[in-house]
Amino acid sequence: MKNNAITGKPANGYRMEAVRIKLTGDVSKTYNVYYQTYVQKFGWLGWAKNDAISGSLGYGYRVEGIKIKLVKKTATQPTSSKPAYKKK
Repeated sequence: MKNNAITGKPANGYRMEAVRIKLTGDVSKTYNVYYQTYVQKFGWLGWAKNDAISGSLGYGYRVEGIKIKLVKKTATQPTSSKPAYKKK
C-alpha cells in the first residue's frame, strides 16, 4: 500500500494481521515513525519503528487498532517492554 491506497480484501473477509510503515523523502531524514497495533486476543503490542513489522503472523488474529507517532530524531523516542510482533 502506498499513498492512501486501500489494502486487503474486506469483501472476501481477509484480515489485516500486521503492518509496516515507512517514511520516504526529506521527512525521513528528520523524523522516525513509530506505530503500535492492537491485535485481537493480544491487546496492544510494543512500538515498531521505521518499516519494522507490527502485528502477528500465523495466528489469524486481526489488527483492531493502530497508533502512529511521528517523532523528531532528536526527541525522546517511545519505548515498550512488549514485542511489536508475534509469530507463531
